Amino acid sequence: MKKTFLVVPLLCASAAIALAQAPAPAQGTAPAARGPIGMPKIAVIDMQQISAESVLGKSYASKIEGLENEIKNEGTKKQSELQKMDAAIKSLQDELDKQGSVLSPEAADKKRQDIVKRQRDRQAFLEDGQADLQRMKERAEQQAQAMNAEFQQRIKPAIDAVAREKGIDILLTSQVALTMNQAFDISKEIIAKADEAAKTAAAAAPATPAAKPAGPVPAAPKPAPSPKG
Repeated sequence: MKKTFLVVPLLCASAAIALAQAPAPAQGTAPAARGPIGMPKIAVIDMQQISAESVLGKSYASKIEGLENEIKNEGTKKQSELQKMDAAIKSLQDELDKQGSVLSPEAADKKRQDIVKRQRDRQAFLEDGQADLQRMKERAEQQAQAMNAEFQQRIKPAIDAVAREKGIDILLTSQVALTMNQAFDISKEIIAKADEAAKTAAAAAPATPAAKPAGPVPAAPKPAPSPKG
């Protein structure tokens, strides 16, 4: 399962054609503003970089890592149970091999039946465990897809804000750009904008209310007067 988020390119083919037709600026210079002939201003973003470096992206990556660890831990647990079953079956088989000549036919047959039963139980456990892990994996992938979509929705305001500030007419992702002058990449600006928004939102979040202090502690009862002698 991938920990980074990839935005699905939603740009029309004409945008890619416009990029191919636009003359590349000199290396290291900022993209030119719209010229006298109406040349659009173009920029590119790297969604993998934004998801890997932004505070918002890191928070989602941490959640996905948690899903991966949950599956891994469950697999380790089931593997440990299988090893215990294998050890028990081997122990019974060793006993049968060593004691086979001295055991009665009934006792030997009973051990063989016990071994067969344990082998069947092991196979059933293995198949059930594989099915459980597959269900966990499918559920985790669905959750990861939902988080990916949520991440893209929450990062979009930062993308839109930077695009407005820079007067961008066409915005492409690095996945659809065959070649790119790094001067057109505004990923860092978007990361900074998203982190600023995350910091502002965290500061504005209401603090967890402190627990109300308990009521006044009742005074200890006065000792009863000792009876007169």
